[in-house]
Amino acid sequence: MIVRRSVLGGLALLLLLALAAPVQAGAAHIHFLVTPATPATGLSDLQAVEGFRNSLAELAGGYTEWGPSQGASREGGKLKRQTNFSYLVAADRDLTADLVKLIQKYFTAPRPFVLHWTGTASIPLGK
Repeated sequence: MIVRRSVLGGLALLLLLALAAPVQAGAAHIHFLVTPATPATGLSDLQAVEGFRNSLAELAGGYTEWGPSQGASREGGKLKRQTNFSYLVAADRDLTADLVKLIQKYFTAPRPFVLHWTGTASIPLGK
């Protein structure tokens, strides 16, 4: 009987720890974003990329750059292929609107692509 209680108690403790782990990690807002390779008018390639990277770090506390990527979109019934740069940003809140503005500030992007979803992170997020 004592062994059975110990086993059940241990299982209950493991279940509580498993349920508490994601809560401790915290919610995450994950953003995948794509920037065109063309800088905004008046900016050099270097100014656009460095300014964007610095602004991402300031806004979200960090980012992961996936580097050059190829993509395509249908615009006006025609397929338009592009070389882009892809980034992944996790934050403690939805940054979609802010990220769209940053992309438009540093790159020629009339319709920036930002994909947002929620998840959990292994570390607390925030600045």
